[in-house]
Amino acid sequence: MRELNKILAIATGTFRETIRDRILYVFFVFACLMAVLGIVLASLSVGQEMRVIEDIGLAVIAIIGGVITVFSGTNLVFKELERRTIYIIFTKPVTSFQFILGKYAGLVMCLFLALCAMGSFLVLILWAVDPTHQIQLHLPWIIASLALVFLELLFVLALATFFSTFSTPIMSVVFTLSLWFIGHLGGSLLDLARMSNNAAAGNLLTLIYWALPDLAQLTRVRAVLMYGKEPSSEIIVFMVSYVLAYTILLLALASIVNERREFP
Repeated sequence: MRELNKILAIATGTFRETIRDRILYVFFVFACLMAVLGIVLASLSVGQEMRVIEDIGLAVIAIIGGVITVFSGTNLVFKELERRTIYIIFTKPVTSFQFILGKYAGLVMCLFLALCAMGSFLVLILWAVDPTHQIQLHLPWIIASLALVFLELLFVLALATFFSTFSTPIMSVVFTLSLWFIGHLGGSLLDLARMSNNAAAGNLLTLIYWALPDLAQLTRVRAVLMYGKEPSSEIIVFMVSYVLAYTILLLALASIVNERREFP
């Protein structure tokens, strides 16, 4: 129980610190402006206003949520080192895993709050645009799509957390964005491996595909949801397990790297 209280204390402190960060509000305002832009673009698509706003709104939420996640996560440990508060933390009976998990949990709470706020704003716009106010028919698919966005950002945050334990914020951003982008190209790598006439190159591309996370499936599932179709439960269970397994692995590696760091 004491161990859980330590994690909760670190998570609460991280949540309060991040929620006061102006960058969170800047990106939220930008997301709201982009959602308004969706209304303007929707006016050009007669009869498809709801679909256009939903697609643009969810895309903007995913991008802005990703940017918030990357820049917050990559500063996770660096800020503590820069302000030397990490030295005070480790003078207390706190393990490296408790520290990493607490910081991660605090950022997850901020991320969840930001997604809920942006999602609520999107629903409000859809309600205002739809003259028949049939938004309740679209609401389950929007919530499910936001849940998949949140699931993907959990992985991105774990990735940023891992890099923050041994790299500078700039390099952590580069590493995180690169792997995030590559994660959405996993299917393309596999296709290239199958089309390659060189066996060695094909095997190398296949190895890279299996070594790197495949996030393209989450995008495909979101596309299916937005067209009013329900994906199979097997795919949902697989993707949730897949992302959570990667997240746990990255957090474990982050705690190991952080534990090996020498604090004067």
